[in-house]
Amino acid sequence: MATVNEEGEAVEPDEEGEDNVQTGSLVSQSLPHEYQENALEFDVESFHLDGTPLGDRGDVDEDEQFLSLVDEGSWKTLELEGTVTVDQDTVEDVFPFDEWEETPGRLALVKENPLAMSRDRQILADSPLDGGTYDFTLCINRNDHRGRVKIKPFLTRTEKGDSGGSKHASKVGARVADGLSWVIRLDERDDGGSLLMPIIEDFSDYDSFPDEDHIHYLSLEAPRNPQLYLNREHPQVVEVLNNSGATGGPPRLRDVLYDYIEHSVWTQLLMQTARDTSPDTGEPEYGWQEDVLDIFLDDLYPGLGDDEAAIQLAEDVRSHVDIPDLVQRIERAVHQQYDIPSDTTNLIEEAIQSDD
Repeated sequence: MATVNEEGEAVEPDEEGEDNVQTGSLVSQSLPHEYQENALEFDVESFHLDGTPLGDRGDVDEDEQFLSLVDEGSWKTLELEGTVTVDQDTVEDVFPFDEWEETPGRLALVKENPLAMSRDRQILADSPLDGGTYDFTLCINRNDHRGRVKIKPFLTRTEKGDSGGSKHASKVGARVADGLSWVIRLDERDDGGSLLMPIIEDFSDYDSFPDEDHIHYLSLEAPRNPQLYLNREHPQVVEVLNNSGATGGPPRLRDVLYDYIEHSVWTQLLMQTARDTSPDTGEPEYGWQEDVLDIFLDDLYPGLGDDEAAIQLAEDVRSHVDIPDLVQRIERAVHQQYDIPSDTTNLIEEAIQSDD
């Protein structure tokens, strides 16, 4: 699920367990260490759809670094080839003098697709890092993505540095530079204003909402457009959920809270989708339920094709015998979408460090 906004001392997830960071001047202004914004030159030199050059297909805006494939028909794979250039001056700006010979840096492309709950990275160069130009080839599988995909280069630290009075980042995984992102629009769906962007309300103002003890509520009153609400009557919780930082206790707590909320929300959406899916055809009733099926069917019924799996899901939810097993499988499938142990461990470690 998308958080509202993010900024702060960004740290790569595999190294410090952090999620994506908001771009923009706010980052460089707020970071406690030297950060070079838009300093990495990110060039996409070619696009291929299913192995064929893009040509006249799609709508490319080189200046805005934007590609729309909304009007393209069925395709399976988009391949991007290009380069990311790290200027040596940038390296020397964001790493201290005694690290210039063997720079503990890592260059990576981060691909984010919030609507599909997808985020991964491709490492282009590792420590010891030298300034230069690095090639990449990146693939986007259509079936695994929705809405907009953002691709952005980052330069990070790979070793702990001296934190005593230095203006340079010292934490392992701390981001120290980035480049302008490319955005690929795959379809008209977006996360803005959708279920993935919760609305904050006073629950006590609505008779149909749960009582004030609840933090969140998934409304299915308009089944075509489910909506998630957060309870403003828990201001500290809402403040944490709206936290835009990338490191520290509140962002760690935010991630754990969102894990908890998302687990509950997706479980409800999956159960509703199962009930609204035809046991004869496997067709769901609403468009958003197609996305839910796309996300979870493989985990729920790994041995079945999509149509068979959807029909089986519809049959299982209607069977008093099979529903206990179905509930357990849904629990496991939803759980696999998140790294709850990692997020919780990061929160615990942050709390321990704060006590030191």
